[in-house]
Amino acid sequence: MKNLSVLIFVAVSFFVIQMLSAQNPAISTAHSDAEIVRMIEQFRAANSRDVVPSNNLQKHFRTHFPNARRVEWERAAGIYEAEFKIGRRDFKAFYDSNGNLLMIVEEIHRSALPAVVRNAAEARHPKSRIDDVYKIRRGTETLYRVKMDRRGTEVKLLISSGGAILNERID
Repeated sequence: MKNLSVLIFVAVSFFVIQMLSAQNPAISTAHSDAEIVRMIEQFRAANSRDVVPSNNLQKHFRTHFPNARRVEWERAAGIYEAEFKIGRRDFKAFYDSNGNLLMIVEEIHRSALPAVVRNAAEARHPKSRIDDVYKIRRGTETLYRVKMDRRGTEVKLLISSGGAILNERID
C-alpha cells in the first residue's frame, strides 16, 4: 500500500510539473536580450497585420501553451505575436519566424506582484492605486509593467524584478 501511495505521488507530481512547464515555457536563447529588445521595438513600430502562422509555429505555440483559447495572430517586422487567454488571464507571446519564443507578457493579479516591485511602484507614486499588473519574460529578464491610477491620471511603470524603475509614462 505504501509503494502505491509513493507511485501515485510521483505520477501526480510529474503531471503537475508538466502542466506548469507547459504554461511557463522557456524563452529561447537563440537571441541576446539586446536583440530581442530591438526585434520587439521594430515589431511595435511597424504596421502589424492579422496572419495565420505556419504549421510549425502553431505546433510550437500549442506545445508552449496547450490551454490557450481565443488565439489571435499578428505579424510585423518578421515577428509573430499571439494574443490569447488562459483561464481569465490575458497573454501575449512573441516568436521569431523560426518559432523561437522571444517574450511572454502575462496578466497577473496584484497579489502576485513581488514585494520589491510593489514597494518601488508605491514609493514612486504613494497616493496612486495599482490597477493592472503584467509580468514580462523577455530573454533572460523578468520585468513588470505596473499601471497605477490617481484621480484619473494613469501612470505606467516598467520595473525590473529587482525593483529598479526602468521606464515611466504618465497619461
